[in-house]
Amino acid sequence: MKTFFIIFQATATILALVFVLRLYLRVKQFKKQQQKILSRLEKGQPFWRINIARPEFMTRLVRLFPYEASGILVDDGDSFKILGFWQKGSKTVESRLLKSELTVAWLGNTSMRSGNVYWAQLKTPRGSLLISADTGMNALKSREALEDLFRGAFPDVELSDNETADFALEKNLRTRVAMMIFFALAAFALLDTFVFSRFELTDHQLLQFLVNPLAIAVLMVIPAGGLYALYRWLINGDVPARESWTLSSFLVLTCLLAAAPAAKRLDQALAQTPSQDYSYRIAGSRLEPQDASLQLPRLNFQKSREYWAQFENGSTYKVPFLRGPLGLWQLDHEKFDKPLLDFYEARGR
Repeated sequence: MKTFFIIFQATATILALVFVLRLYLRVKQFKKQQQKILSRLEKGQPFWRINIARPEFMTRLVRLFPYEASGILVDDGDSFKILGFWQKGSKTVESRLLKSELTVAWLGNTSMRSGNVYWAQLKTPRGSLLISADTGMNALKSREALEDLFRGAFPDVELSDNETADFALEKNLRTRVAMMIFFALAAFALLDTFVFSRFELTDHQLLQFLVNPLAIAVLMVIPAGGLYALYRWLINGDVPARESWTLSSFLVLTCLLAAAPAAKRLDQALAQTPSQDYSYRIAGSRLEPQDASLQLPRLNFQKSREYWAQFENGSTYKVPFLRGPLGLWQLDHEKFDKPLLDFYEARGR
């Protein structure tokens, strides 16, 4: 089980690193192509680095990048020139937009399909085109960079405070509710685990749960569904996509952190009896359950080897566990820790 978990974790890490490396190399390639276009411009000619997408591109579910082309927007007097290149293939983008026929609108970051960047729409008689300021891999600067582009390229377009200012989480009812739940769950998870509760789930039991295929499926499906539901709830409450995504992610992660303490508390409340002693066989600092039919967790106490060294290998030791209807084995530290504390206090004299 442990070997499988290590292999799974290593594989996931390698795949993530390969994905990030691929993104980095692609962005670096885009920048080189962008520099080639800039080298052909006349000196002093105003330009802005941009990313480009057609409206239908935003309806796609699977995309490596939130845009489909990169390039520059050039102020050419009575018109704008868009020069760039498509991600797929080697075709270039070259378009001229007459200022007299151009309508510009701020779209912002309205959904997950916006790709965590802020967009503007350029409307012409020939159709529409979406542009965003090119901030490389630093999407957090997208709103400010797009605002700078508007002030430079489209000074006649009035932008409201809602479009240009950071979204105030404390002024929206739904974000306030989400933040209160987040802090409440975080406080519960930390305080109940490390301060108030004397019961602990063993590492072995947690590991068994994490390598269980059914548990892995549950941990993927339920959080994903909760994340989407929270995101839609915040979006429908006029919260921008970036803030909705971030707040939903933090809330789901906090729910996962609070799940184990909550399950422990429920199992404690439903348990019919207090903690009971179970027989273990000592093997160094490891303790093996004597009754395999009970499916007790194996225990390993590397940090207290001196205490266990006083016992002969193979001797019996009683370990107190609370067992409720949920099937959790919760180590009762109030009973278990007393002899260990007495032992180390005696050694300290």
